[in-house]
Amino acid sequence: MSKYIFRPANVNDVDFLVNTIIEAEKSGSEIFSYSKVFNLSEEEVAAIFKEMFLEEIDGCEFSISNYMVAEFENKVVAAIGAWVEDKENPSSKIKSNLLGYYLPKESILFASQASKVTSELIIIHPPGALSLVMVYVSPDHRGNNLIDLLTKEHIKKNQGITDLAVQVMANNIPAIRAYNKIGFETAQIVKSEDEKILNFLPGNEKLLMKKKLN
Repeated sequence: MSKYIFRPANVNDVDFLVNTIIEAEKSGSEIFSYSKVFNLSEEEVAAIFKEMFLEEIDGCEFSISNYMVAEFENKVVAAIGAWVEDKENPSSKIKSNLLGYYLPKESILFASQASKVTSELIIIHPPGALSLVMVYVSPDHRGNNLIDLLTKEHIKKNQGITDLAVQVMANNIPAIRAYNKIGFETAQIVKSEDEKILNFLPGNEKLLMKKKLN
């Protein structure tokens, strides 16, 4: 029997969820995109993320309700943030509104310049598919099939879906292998030839991977 407990995230998990986004965005590197894009320290960004989570607004990666977590010995050790993209109320709009409200004006202005470079790697979440947007497993618990098990918990929560999707930086080979192992295949590749993109993101190439459910 598994020693792990799987459950929906709650407000007590916010610190782990903030760390989930930070580690997922770093994609195995030392480059934290939000810090680079908004010209803020990792600590400043983490504090803003926590405030946004505590708003408990549904529909994007800053929504507690979109996360499932795994517990081991009463400690959260893994999380996946996922949702089915709503074409009428896209997550990008919800996220943009939150960031616009909480971020300093100078950070927004800085990001508007950075976006001229980073926008080349934007991939739209496929409407109707369950997108696994933020995925993180604590190092000591990797190799225990937690990504697959947490994904199944999200599938139970979203009955009737037929497609899964995940976006991953091409340089994150361990993540790509993990998704391949559970049946994901590359569906789209976007790449930037602008070397300046490496000032903001951990790589210059991103994959959209998909999986069809039986």
